[in-house]
Amino acid sequence: MAEFIGEHYICFLVPLISGLIGYLTNVLSIKMTFYPLDFVGIKPFLGWQGIIPSKATAMAEKSVDLLTKDLFKPKEVFSKLDAQKVEKISHEEFALMSAQITSAVIKTKISGTWDIISGGFKNKIENLIASVMPQAVENIMEDVKKNIDSILNLKLLAVNTMKEDKSMINHIFLDLGGRQFRFIENSGFWLGLLFGLGQIFTTIYTTHWLMFVIYGVFIGFITNFLAIKLIFEPAEPKKIGPFRFWGLFLRNQKEESYRYAKIIAEEVLTSENLFDYIFRNQNNKITKEIIAKHLSAAVDKVLDKQHTLLKFLITNNMVSEFKSVLLFHLVNELPLHIKVVYPYIRKALDIENTIGEKMANLPPKKFIAFLRPAFQEDEWKLITVGAVLGGVAGYLQSLLV
Repeated sequence: MAEFIGEHYICFLVPLISGLIGYLTNVLSIKMTFYPLDFVGIKPFLGWQGIIPSKATAMAEKSVDLLTKDLFKPKEVFSKLDAQKVEKISHEEFALMSAQITSAVIKTKISGTWDIISGGFKNKIENLIASVMPQAVENIMEDVKKNIDSILNLKLLAVNTMKEDKSMINHIFLDLGGRQFRFIENSGFWLGLLFGLGQIFTTIYTTHWLMFVIYGVFIGFITNFLAIKLIFEPAEPKKIGPFRFWGLFLRNQKEESYRYAKIIAEEVLTSENLFDYIFRNQNNKITKEIIAKHLSAAVDKVLDKQHTLLKFLITNNMVSEFKSVLLFHLVNELPLHIKVVYPYIRKALDIENTIGEKMANLPPKKFIAFLRPAFQEDEWKLITVGAVLGGVAGYLQSLLV
């Protein structure tokens, strides 16, 4: 027996080597799923780009479709905003902004006539404009809340945010599926070790390189295939004898849900991104119309009160020009100053907990869909890469035996 083991000791290293092949092929397969971000090589076939980055737009759209369908309803989320609180927080900021704009418009557009007017009257106009701004801001916020479904194209916002930074898609999937990817890597070793035990008997009778290549391909293929299946299946817990089987991703649904929600709240649906889209998007006609409507009403309110004196001092055309220029600057400046309410917006919308709670309570099949796109569309590529790498590793293994 000792003599037999001595003659064939190298064969008993085969399971360990097979385990290493399984581990390394799985590690490389995961890396190749996400990296490199851009194509490296000679297009179209001689080179590689990570599977996820190569389909960044499609992956982003799939993720956002699930997000907007099941987790984030703009009307529901924005109903949490209190327009009066927004007004209180922004009162000083917008009052100062409007006073400065009013003063500048007076000086540049109708200064010739107004130079002879007492400073007290000029100040009165500036103060009156400033005094009606906070209420106008409150009215604007109420209208934005009512029309948020028409104003906010959540899919466009989220997809564009993700497309601008390819690494963000990687970050979302890697962070959400970090534990699962480590499972794929580690399971490669144990499954490779298990299948390597059977390879011992083959190695005793032949050490032909082709046999090692075939085993390598098989181990690279089967370890990736089984690892992916074990992550997502079964969707519901199944008990067989004393053992309970349940997809690894589903066992940690609550924890993974809040991890995903944190990423979305901090990097995609931030207060800055949401309100920049609502108030500063040049194509957002509805918001512009809302702002113009309420600011125009506010300015009219002031000018109507001072109409008699204004008519006495300047012509109707000058009043009209003053109003047009003033409105132009107010409409364009207001979105730039809305950032003063971002801290309140972030707290009021509470996007992280809103998404996290809903996601944690999704049915298993819907929950799986958030990570599944990282594999499903090009799952065959991931498994094929594992098989090819396994074959290469198997050939190198034959050189050692």
